[in-house]
Amino acid sequence: MTYPPSGGQWQPNDPNQPPQQPGQPSGGFPAQPGGYPQQDPGQGYPQQGYPQDPGQQAYQQPGYPQQDYGPPGYPPPPKKKTGLIVGVLVAVVALVAGGLVYFLAIRQSDTVAEGAPTPTAAAENLVNKINAGDVAGLFTVLPPAEAALLRDTNTQMTDELKRLGVYKADADPNKIGGLKATGLKFDEAKKQVVNDHLEINMLTEGQIEINSDMRDLPFNDKFLDEVFPNGVDAPAGQTQKIDIGKLVQRSKQPIRIATVKVGDQWHPSLFYTIADYALLDGKKKWPATSVPANGAGSPEEAVKQFVDAALEARIERLIELVPPDEMGALHDAGPALISAIGDLEPTGAKVDKLETETKETTGGTKVVLKSITLTVEGEQGTISRIGDCYEVKDPQGQTTKFCAADMAKEIGSSKMPKAAVTAITHITESVFKEGVGVVTTKVDGKWYVSPGRSFFEVFLQIMRGLQPGDIEGLLKGMK
Repeated sequence: MTYPPSGGQWQPNDPNQPPQQPGQPSGGFPAQPGGYPQQDPGQGYPQQGYPQDPGQQAYQQPGYPQQDYGPPGYPPPPKKKTGLIVGVLVAVVALVAGGLVYFLAIRQSDTVAEGAPTPTAAAENLVNKINAGDVAGLFTVLPPAEAALLRDTNTQMTDELKRLGVYKADADPNKIGGLKATGLKFDEAKKQVVNDHLEINMLTEGQIEINSDMRDLPFNDKFLDEVFPNGVDAPAGQTQKIDIGKLVQRSKQPIRIATVKVGDQWHPSLFYTIADYALLDGKKKWPATSVPANGAGSPEEAVKQFVDAALEARIERLIELVPPDEMGALHDAGPALISAIGDLEPTGAKVDKLETETKETTGGTKVVLKSITLTVEGEQGTISRIGDCYEVKDPQGQTTKFCAADMAKEIGSSKMPKAAVTAITHITESVFKEGVGVVTTKVDGKWYVSPGRSFFEVFLQIMRGLQPGDIEGLLKGMK
């Protein structure tokens, strides 16, 4: 199996298995200097780090905090409802309730990628899985790297939510609740052929019905009773019907779904769809060339080079260091991204010494910070992790130590409800104990920094720190 070219042919290690991935926008792309510069004060970005037209708002995945490495998000389309449809069709993010992301609650699936012989058939394959409410099957139609990223994360998230008592032990999250799509049609004549491995299919007809009733989701009854002691609101008014044909007539633009060729099969791609909408909104075309992948010899070296490139504002090098299978869209859109950013001033900071340790994690290798020595404007300082404490040595040689216990004490003195304080303390202790890091994986003999897996690992790290009852405490504290 060969991947779409990124400045050359990609040849993964095993043509019969989904490739390894370094951590995802998801997905996402690093923040400045690795992301797009802001176009308008106060204007948000979509999680993938692409620009928006003035006046548009970022369309962030519900239930996720924004951060440096963004997971797959939703593209900022011309119309609000268009974005909703793209999100439904491509990401299939089914309904969020109480800050919990349902689309992560999916059991592990060992099924292999299920491509299609043509781009249109690939897009129709996606629609068929949605119509069947088949989440596990949905992952088989995505490109192998995207499917593996989501599947790995979903498996871990399901385990954590069951451990925390949020989901029922016998819940079947492989089925999407409250989502129905009928009569979806693509206009073959309007499809856009970008290159030999990328085509944009145009959805022009059909209807989508979304019911956001929490009671259709696999939440534990005890969890719902504690979070909503007065009962969950009736679903009246929570069903939204969208006529795609009318929407297309009003917006004068079809719904765009990108399909990418992997080997000899076509797959609908979440990340390429995001990139396509980003370029469209920025009034940019897909570049004729791409930024080739150029990884490092080890996980530690990949992270070191990534940090150096970020501090030096070398955007092209940052793109070279993300995985070509998972982030092929970023490689292909890279020249447009670099052009949009223009020349950035280096930060002036320099890494004099970086010490890390590695831990094997699902789908890759996590590189965790042990110590970093930086020189900024001629002054040197060091941050080190010692046990569950962080030690900061300033340019004057004075040392300050901050431990999980100190953070817990600070949190305990706040005016938050006791249950919320306990939950945040558990998270803090877990993060301090595990340490902060990023996920890398090996593709075709080289190591890359994975934005998607790195983002999800941070979120999972937070979940692993929580104890049963903590989520209820956090939600009650937000009331």
